Amino acid sequence: MYAFGMLALLGLAVLVVTQLAHRFLSAASEFWAFAFVALGVGTAWLANFDLFGIWGLTARNDAIGITLTGFLIAGAGYFWREVLRFFTGLSRKLSDEAASLEKTQQLRRVA
Repeated sequence: MYAFGMLALLGLAVLVVTQLAHRFLSAASEFWAFAFVALGVGTAWLANFDLFGIWGLTARNDAIGITLTGFLIAGAGYFWREVLRFFTGLSRKLSDEAASLEKTQQLRRVA
């Protein structure tokens, strides 16, 4: 059961590191997926984390299991990114930033 928690937390860690590199990745959105996969596979190899071995699924060798676990960690990181973006957008929608700016800066509507 702890394997899912470890997968979720490692995915969150990959998201945080990828967000730190946001300045370099904002030029092209295609690099986001590459960054997630590279960091996910690197994290799995660094931690020597084989999720398939924990589940009792056999792989041809340990390297394949660890690499595929890295892909799962990358997917979890991308999932965290989308979930957090959803809640950020939801909070912006509910707080109505335009109305709050109009009130605090004494602006009036023109249209």
